[in-house]
Amino acid sequence: MEVEQGSLTMHSLWTKGAASLDMAITGGTGVYRNARGIARFWDIATPDERVRLEILR
Repeated sequence: MEVEQGSLTMHSLWTKGAASLDMAITGGTGVYRNARGIARFWDIATPDERVRLEILR
């Protein structure tokens, strides 16, 4: 995921049709190269898709 000042690397398993998805933030580039945390997505593949990031760096 591209964000201001770098990008984030995330990993997860997703079950098709699930209402939400939690992804582990496992690093990135720039100021996020040692980032850890969680990204939660809702309303996946719809016009209302949202994401909330909790980043530790």
